[in-house]
Amino acid sequence: MGAMTRVLVVEDDPDTLAAVAATLRDEFAVWVARDGEQALQVADELGFNADVVVLDLDLGPGMRGDQFAAEYARRAGRSPRVIVLSGVPRAHEVARSMHAAATLSKPYDADELVRTIRILSPRRN
Repeated sequence: MGAMTRVLVVEDDPDTLAAVAATLRDEFAVWVARDGEQALQVADELGFNADVVVLDLDLGPGMRGDQFAAEYARRAGRSPRVIVLSGVPRAHEVARSMHAAATLSKPYDADELVRTIRILSPRRN
């Protein structure tokens, strides 16, 4: 089997972050961050080579999810494959404007999230 798909999960709610990470860790290499600044630090440690970014739009005070995605793209020289995971009204419109690959509403379906990552992964675990 090849290298595992690298997934960066950016979510400000600690319970949701823990649940998403637990859902994904059986199949994917998972990194987590609670806000945009921390996510950029983690992404930098990964060499901006996450295969998929699971991203909440509302990250609390500071950087929004769409701002993180734009900064990631600027630093990486390419846009990440983003799955927006959000309960924010108009999440689909914001996700479309930032060219997200997929949008899942909270509460999310764990199986659907895993399937979506598999589809988007260039590694195809």
